[in-house]
Amino acid sequence: MTTMEDLYSLQHYRRALETVECDPLTRSDALHDVQLLEARVGPTVNQAALLFDMRTASFFPSGNAALIVFRGLRSLRWDGMPQDSKLMAFTVTSSRPRVAPTGEISFEMDFFPDGNLAVSGDCADFYLLQVEGIPEAPPLYLERSLEHVRSDLPSWDSQCEVLQSSTLPQAIG
Repeated sequence: MTTMEDLYSLQHYRRALETVECDPLTRSDALHDVQLLEARVGPTVNQAALLFDMRTASFFPSGNAALIVFRGLRSLRWDGMPQDSKLMAFTVTSSRPRVAPTGEISFEMDFFPDGNLAVSGDCADFYLLQVEGIPEAPPLYLERSLEHVRSDLPSWDSQCEVLQSSTLPQAIG
């Protein structure tokens, strides 16, 4: 077992025994219906990570969380309108990975309600995870506080097992 914090802190990709069948780093809309929980930027280590709740995913029958780590971070941009609810899920409606001729990896996602996130870097690692101790379904957010739902969500310190993984650019050998 490891934590998401450990995966974020690694300097290099950690390969899982199984590769990802529906790879969000190469396939558009692979993250359809997943919920973005947090984005973390580490300027001192030149990387960013996106933490997802996978329990509502259209294309992932296993795993209840995921992490994408961008190393050699070039940019991260969030656009969205302020929401009336103090706590709500942002659900991916579209995801678009792209590798530029220069090798730069970019990833853009649109969300319901009204959000857009764009990240780019030199490499990206995707980890499909099984977090222990959270319910099978995500929590209801309406009229609840973060303190009331936190234990039902994957977090940076959650103990997890890496089920599948992928990386770009592909490792040689």
